[in-house]
Amino acid sequence: MHALRQHLLAAKGAPWVGGSLLVLLAVGALYLFTGAAASEPSRTPQPRADDISFGPADAPLSVIEYSDFQCPFCAEYAPILATLREKYGDRVKFVFRFYPLAGHPYATIAAKAAYAASLQGKFWEMHDLLFGNQKEWSESADPRPFFNAYAKSLGLDLDRFHADADAQSTTDFIARQAAEGKQGGVTHTPWFVVGDSVVLPRSLEEFDKVIQEAL
Repeated sequence: MHALRQHLLAAKGAPWVGGSLLVLLAVGALYLFTGAAASEPSRTPQPRADDISFGPADAPLSVIEYSDFQCPFCAEYAPILATLREKYGDRVKFVFRFYPLAGHPYATIAAKAAYAASLQGKFWEMHDLLFGNQKEWSESADPRPFFNAYAKSLGLDLDRFHADADAQSTTDFIARQAAEGKQGGVTHTPWFVVGDSVVLPRSLEEFDKVIQEAL
């Protein structure tokens, strides 16, 4: 798995490799090495009031994502989810849940930065900056200056941002979501639940079809 991951990351830097191909390779790797089913019943919690979400609170359908900001596969899916939020944001509730992986040294601190941004109403903007600049901060000696720069660009109160990122309540929130995900069967990121089914669509078109069929 490590060799394949390195191959995928190397391919990401090649100008002739398109994003859609990388997504296909990434999803293929997840299917091959985790045995993830195309669709199976979900055992993770349904959306609740304290979830970070986009879309109507009373939407007839929810899409839950368990994600890790340092996960390259999650970064490849981020534009797909952005397109789906734009298309279905008035009919579907998109929920983001933290699942930082132990093998990613900056995953938890990135999650804390995102949660701190959410407390100032800028979660999705920080989400996009973290995934869009993943290579920049994930390969650095210290990602915090990058996170500070992102927070400043979003007009956040930096003192509050730092205090919220360091707060025990932030650590507890992230840890609880990860623990519930693990208890509910989450084994990798990204992990998607559409309605009450676990799915791992291979493309934007497939994801779009899954949502349409569930509505």
